[in-house]
Amino acid sequence: MGWFIGGFILLRLLGLAFVIVLAARIVMGVRGRHDGAREIARRRFASGEITEEQFRRIRDVLDSGEPA
Repeated sequence: MGWFIGGFILLRLLGLAFVIVLAARIVMGVRGRHDGAREIARRRFASGEITEEQFRRIRDVLDSGEPA
């Protein structure tokens, strides 16, 4: 009976660890997309593809979290 309780506790801990890892990946994924978009805008501005006005507008949209 003791192994059953120990196994149940281990299963619950593994489930909790899975939920924590999943939540962390979701949060980091959202941040990563914004950072990637910001980096692309920086590169385009640095290469002269977009103007300073366009760069600022892109940056403001990314900071607000609203769609373009």
